[in-house]
Order: sequence, then structure tokens, then C-alpha cells
Amino acid sequence: TYIFFTSDNGWFGGEHRMAEGKDRAYEESARVPLFVRGPGIAPGTEAEELALNTDFASTFAELAGGEYSAEGRSLLPLMRGENPPSWRSAVLLEGFVGKGDRVYEAVRTERYKYVEYGNGEEELYDLQNDPYELENGYEKADPALVEDLKVRLEALKECAGNECREAEDAR
Repeated sequence: TYIFFTSDNGWFGGEHRMAEGKDRAYEESARVPLFVRGPGIAPGTEAEELALNTDFASTFAELAGGEYSAEGRSLLPLMRGENPPSWRSAVLLEGFVGKGDRVYEAVRTERYKYVEYGNGEEELYDLQNDPYELENGYEKADPALVEDLKVRLEALKECAGNECREAEDAR
């Protein structure tokens, strides 16, 4: 028996001067807990790799001894503390805030998060040096970095099937 505990989103309670809500590009909303217990998972095992809720179907299928062909990946190697030969290096974040009046699309890599809002605003955070996303570094960022993140975002927004895996894995 495996037990999974997670959530579908984080909830704001004053962070980033937002009184309440969810579905924001910031880490408090985008990162959610995932705890798993079961055979073959050593207590205290932690993984920092980028995981998505689309990974659950492939994970559950592998745990049941089957296969599931989808855009997600099985989390089982990470849960067992193994280093998979290849893992995604970027994910797409997107959402609607309130009544849909402010849309965002973002790419989250291991180190950076680049956000484009429907109103034309852009944000860039170096999550290694600014983990709480307090200083928007977009205006001062290296143009080559911004262009790379824009290209990755476009690839993730437009992908389907195996193209998504390629877009997630691009370095």
C-alpha cells in the first residue's frame, strides 16, 4: 500500500501583498507538498526535481505494474532515491486570477522563473538568490537569459505529447 498526500495549489494569506487567493505564479501557490509512504521508499527521502500533477497517472500505473502513456513521468525513481538519467529542467505554469482578468504564463526552471502577464507585465526571479521572489530582476537581467527563458516558455505553451517532454528537458 502506498499513501500519497498532496494538494492542488497553495493558498495566499498575505504573501506578496495579496490578501488571499490561489493560482498565482509565485512559489507559495505553485509549489505544493507531496509526501509518499510505501514499500521501497526510505523514510526521509527527499527529491528536489521538478514534478507535476500530470506525473501521478504514470506513477500510479508503474506502481500497479502497468504503463500509462501520457505527458507525465513516473515519480517512482525519485521516490526510491534514484537519480534518473534524465529529468525535466523546466515546467509551464499558467493561470487565471480572480474572474479571469489577469492571465499569466510562466516557465519555472531549476533556478529561474520567468512570468508573462496578460497585461504585458513581465517578472524574472533568480530562485537561488531570491527564493521568496521579492525582487523582480527582469529589467536588469542579461538579455540572453531572458531570451532563453522566453523561447522555453513558448515551446512549453505550444507543445503536445512527446514535444512537451523535449521542451521540458531542453537545457
